[in-house]
Amino acid sequence: MTEAATPTSQSDRIGEVDIIRGFALFGVLWMNIFGHGGFLVPADKIHGLPGLDRLESVVEFLSNWLMHGKAQALFSLLFGFGFAIMMARISARGGNGATIYLRRLTILLVLGVAHMLLLWMGDILNAYAAMGFLLLLTRRWPGRLLLGVGLLLAMVGPAAFALYMQFTVPAGSPPPFAVILDAGAAARWPVVMGHDYTAYVAALFRGMFIEFYSQPIALVYLGAILGRFMVGSWIFRQGWLQDPAAHARAFRLGLWLIPVGLVLQGVRPVMRWMHYQPMDWALFLFRGINPVAELILALGYGSLIVVLCRSPGVRARLSGLGAVGQMALTNYLMQSLVFFFVLYGFGLGLLPWAGPTVSLGLSLVVFAAQIMFSRWWLARYRFGPMEWLWRWGTYGERPPFRRPAAALEVTAGASAGG
Repeated sequence: MTEAATPTSQSDRIGEVDIIRGFALFGVLWMNIFGHGGFLVPADKIHGLPGLDRLESVVEFLSNWLMHGKAQALFSLLFGFGFAIMMARISARGGNGATIYLRRLTILLVLGVAHMLLLWMGDILNAYAAMGFLLLLTRRWPGRLLLGVGLLLAMVGPAAFALYMQFTVPAGSPPPFAVILDAGAAARWPVVMGHDYTAYVAALFRGMFIEFYSQPIALVYLGAILGRFMVGSWIFRQGWLQDPAAHARAFRLGLWLIPVGLVLQGVRPVMRWMHYQPMDWALFLFRGINPVAELILALGYGSLIVVLCRSPGVRARLSGLGAVGQMALTNYLMQSLVFFFVLYGFGLGLLPWAGPTVSLGLSLVVFAAQIMFSRWWLARYRFGPMEWLWRWGTYGERPPFRRPAAALEVTAGASAGG
């Protein structure tokens, strides 16, 4: 392996990016548990906690308002940022970034498809890898074109699809793709809560390749991911995260995106609460608000974390998020094992009770465990296990895994000293 093709060293990591990634991964965990109903299985099969309807309603509203769609948007932005920084660093060393990146994406695609078919139908890795191949085509685009097309795909595309549905689907009738997805969810319920793993794998295959990826909604979904990748790549070109101190004012201004996004995200819930139905011609506008609000809030959340990291004390308290973020792939896959053995019939079978409140509580418990595990692991090893394998496959040379004994002694001494 040539010097130009060597992987980025750990010392080159951007701490703020790891912390943002860890925060996004908590949101992904929370929303994946919360979103089982209506996706993997019918929503009416999940009854939540009995006798706590008011609490469930409040937590459900907050889950949708604060996090639904935002965590995935933030993760997608970071993927695009990571693509750009990897290409730039390899090119700066005289290497062929495209070849290395294609190898990296191919491994991710294989892993994502396996994850989707064996554990979790909501896998995002396969879609990220597929759109990553297209992202590579944009690496030499001018900045304005990259940002403009990215915003069109991420925000205008879903609204355009809603407009198309409005004029092609009879009023009061669900879209054909929704009927197919709902029927699939109903058929999956006894399989998910059963003990036949072969039937479970077959159900995952049907769910993704027949019920979802063969439907037009999949194109909107993939297009939004690609658009967010492009916005993240554009953010790298601005140099903001590479030198947060020099761009502190930009991040402080970015805090205003949070109230703007929350107001936009609250429009539809408030309208439903007031029993107000917009005029037919304006329906697609209200349906198109969500992807706009999701992207705005994701950028606002990222700005908030960078601003908080300016304080050494706060940054230290957020370091657990950074540890999880350094092992994002490992922790993401581990979350699916939690679903499998805690929620489904193969394990504890708690899915019927996983309403909004239990979803949030379980997410906090699991993520706290992931923070402790990630800290423990990174004190002994340079990379998470899946990250280490991914690097090995990408660069074709086994990277050092364990930390030197001297580093372990320093870490142990620092821990003992408080």
